[in-house]
Amino acid sequence: MNLPKKEVEDFTDADLREIYAKVEDIDVIGIEEFSDSFIERLSENPVTSGIALPWFETEDKVRLRMGEVSLIAGINGHMKSTVLSQILLWAAREHPVGLASFEMDIEDTAKLMCKQSAAVDNVAPEYGKKFAAWLSGRFYWYRVLGGVSPIQCLGAIVAMARRGAKVIAIDNLQFTGVTEDNERERLWFNQIIGLASAMKIHICILHHVRKPQHGGDEYVPTRFDVRGSSSLVDQVHLLMIAWHNKRRSRILQKQDYGQPLDARETEILTTECDFKLIVAKQRKAPFEGTIPLYLAPGQAFKFRKTGKPPTMEWI
Repeated sequence: MNLPKKEVEDFTDADLREIYAKVEDIDVIGIEEFSDSFIERLSENPVTSGIALPWFETEDKVRLRMGEVSLIAGINGHMKSTVLSQILLWAAREHPVGLASFEMDIEDTAKLMCKQSAAVDNVAPEYGKKFAAWLSGRFYWYRVLGGVSPIQCLGAIVAMARRGAKVIAIDNLQFTGVTEDNERERLWFNQIIGLASAMKIHICILHHVRKPQHGGDEYVPTRFDVRGSSSLVDQVHLLMIAWHNKRRSRILQKQDYGQPLDARETEILTTECDFKLIVAKQRKAPFEGTIPLYLAPGQAFKFRKTGKPPTMEWI
């Protein structure tokens, strides 16, 4: 389902204040007013609470939690949107999902998810129809390409949340009209944090890192390379760095062409992964580190080189 443009444009600062008022109505309270949720929090296991990522091996390492904001950052062209697509697809098994992608047509985003769901490069029309039927009521798109104003982006998030979306992604921050001014970006991000908390949703934002000073595509970024205001990294609950091993990709292409590989190239194919999803910060769970992934047909990611990618076999 696509969000009507008017519904998003009609969203105002007054609407935002109304949403925040639901959680800010009483600012000073005693524990008796939140004792139930406090007791519930005591029994909550941060390792198992929230929505798991697609790979079984990561279930006890990182999750998307309601009321939180995550940031997936990386060098341009390092498959941030691709890995986000698979994460959103997996999340849609449990909760409705929303996506505002300002660079890809909605048909292309749906096609990518369909391919990933089956882990095949070419999807049969019959499967596509079943996939579309399964996705109905589970996925919402904000159909706008190019830049939007900050208030329009917030409006899109609210509109998707009001349709029931519990995980909402923005692809990417560069198109929201806030990245040219660090203070403007910081204030807007404060509103994103507030929306996630007030509406009990998870918001995931894609963002770029600064251009590497050395190493080019082979440089693996860190949390200190995230572009813009440092408050992004400070405020975000979960920070993941996406890095595509382009050197390994070139060697695989060379191998596909039947060209001989030298000893170093063979070693790289044996010891290195295709993609790294680096958990650089996670506020409520202890795990920080690298999740190694391998590319499979359909632009799907899998955890083991010789294993199978997660698929939706019931579709």
